[in-house]
Amino acid sequence: MSRPFTSLNAQTIARSLARKFVPIADNLRDLYTKFGLRPYIVRIVRTRWTDAERGEGGEFVVKSLDLLPTPKVSDLSAINEILHPIGLDEVGGIVVTELSGRFTEEQLRGLDDDGSEAARDEQVYWEIEFVRPDGREGERRRFQLSAAPYYNASTLQWSVKLERTHGERTRSGEPR
Repeated sequence: MSRPFTSLNAQTIARSLARKFVPIADNLRDLYTKFGLRPYIVRIVRTRWTDAERGEGGEFVVKSLDLLPTPKVSDLSAINEILHPIGLDEVGGIVVTELSGRFTEEQLRGLDDDGSEAARDEQVYWEIEFVRPDGREGERRRFQLSAAPYYNASTLQWSVKLERTHGERTRSGEPR
């Protein structure tokens, strides 16, 4: 007598034992932040431009999602500073791991809930702010996804590769 195998579908995954462990893994990951071992904030920011096209007119923040518990950011040593006549420019990429399994690929890609792309007058990017120990606002760096997010079910986490881009918000969070 053959034993039937499990058929994979959304309901099977949602009810799986691994999915039930995601909140436990998130509580453990949050300990890094509580202990001060992840002194940064990772966000996905959506902005809109006033003149109906990206880059046209003024920019303002529509939505900002803090990714909690705080994921692990690889060190910034892969970001290189290049000297230009007008100043320093940062280029390169980083990897962010230990992103909660409760997020969806659509959320991490900055898509709408229905999976649609940002509108023509909107822009979505990742932002990492290193919090200063004196309590003041820290430097914010802007990044874009450079590859599709990857979910590792055995470690209950997403990983993303990010590439450094320009157009940081001010320390107070206002677009420049």
